[in-house]
Amino acid sequence: MAVATTIEGPLTKLEAADFWHMAPSEREPVLLQAIAEAHAWHYERNPAYRRLVQTRGVGPQLRGADLSRVLRTTAQAFKSYINVIGSAFPQQRPQAFLHWLADNLSVPLPRERFQQFEPSYGSLEALLQQFEAVFDDFGFEVTTSSGTSGRATIMVRDRQTVDVAVDCFVQATLAFLGVGSKHNAIFMMPRQTRIAMARTARFATKRLGMQENGQVHFTIPFPADPDRVRIRAGRTFQPGWRGAIERRFTHRIAQWMDEHYVQPRAVNQTIELLKQAEQTKAPTLLFGGLVQLHALSQKLQSEGYGTNGQKIQLPSDSLVGTGGGLKELYPYSPERIRRDIQSVLALESGEPVPVRDVMGMAEANWAAPQCIEGNYHLPPWVYAVALDDDDEILPGPDVVGLLGFLDPLGSGRLFPSFFKSTDQVRLVNGTSHYDPGLCCPCGHDTPYLVNGTIRRIDLLEEAGCAGQL
Repeated sequence: MAVATTIEGPLTKLEAADFWHMAPSEREPVLLQAIAEAHAWHYERNPAYRRLVQTRGVGPQLRGADLSRVLRTTAQAFKSYINVIGSAFPQQRPQAFLHWLADNLSVPLPRERFQQFEPSYGSLEALLQQFEAVFDDFGFEVTTSSGTSGRATIMVRDRQTVDVAVDCFVQATLAFLGVGSKHNAIFMMPRQTRIAMARTARFATKRLGMQENGQVHFTIPFPADPDRVRIRAGRTFQPGWRGAIERRFTHRIAQWMDEHYVQPRAVNQTIELLKQAEQTKAPTLLFGGLVQLHALSQKLQSEGYGTNGQKIQLPSDSLVGTGGGLKELYPYSPERIRRDIQSVLALESGEPVPVRDVMGMAEANWAAPQCIEGNYHLPPWVYAVALDDDDEILPGPDVVGLLGFLDPLGSGRLFPSFFKSTDQVRLVNGTSHYDPGLCCPCGHDTPYLVNGTIRRIDLLEEAGCAGQL
């Protein structure tokens, strides 16, 4: 193994855990200073970022009025390789892709190593594995969006930023959901995948010691590499003879396998694990996408659950977590899916099993879970804003606009995690406008998005979530 490459980055003295102990009034100046330091670091070292903000009149020193001008659009920033290399398939043009990647990172990639790459690869997964191997000393971990449009968001992480994501999942997601090491966890996800949400769940439960004790189960039986997901979705195929094979054969086989083997096996294994939890009285977290969870509830309904009061009764403190929204044209609404889940699953007290959602996006190295009041809480180290139609930050503690965030920790030394999302939200207590009178009734004092107000305004296939695995 190569010797680890040591590259100092911004904010080496700050950790995510530090922000949990700060009052909201203390966080703002610390965050603004951290954001300014991160901007200066990446401005000097990241060519793509520097070019963009320079066109907006922003220099190396970040001023307060510049905050909105350094935000990049999540649905475009790390899909921009498509326009630069002229293809949605980096495996066909590895050299062009590597130069794009080097242009978007704030750490210098040794260009002489580019010679170790083949002229082309049979799959995106093969190219990404080679990238991680050639630059092993950097500790890179490549994650993706679910990429069901065939246009995957490709994010480079490293050990430091993976640790931030895991900390967030443990402290700001599982803790909000009331889940700890006493729980069993059933993820209707593949164990092996680059999709950020599933990978973070695997790392986080390992950190809690849950995997070693046999408390964690991933019930989708096949790895979900980017090519498998893209081909199964059937929206984008490679050009030429490879694409013809994908369209005529591989896609149909993948759909048949999903319908007749993958999904039934995942559903059956999940039901078996839920029935075990009912018998052993172990509190359980069941987590998955809405589509997968709906398939589970429909299967249980076909077995007679949901009629005459028959339900699987889970121990106290059990709950269902959902993530990713609906990434496809699905005939049932999220509200209907939640009702169907609660028609077949209940707590042993007889109350409906709680169903709590988690909002996230591939570009964010954090997630916003629902609290008991249903609001989505951002972690305290994220500077949250809402933008108007002119991309200016809306003043006030209770505003409606496009969600923007500046996360000085999320991407560390690799790139600035300053993004404008494609979600219109109602943001309360955004970092620069905290009103204690508007603190969420759940008691947490972090910025939050009001339940029922999140609305995606871009095209469906541009979303960077993990609603379909």
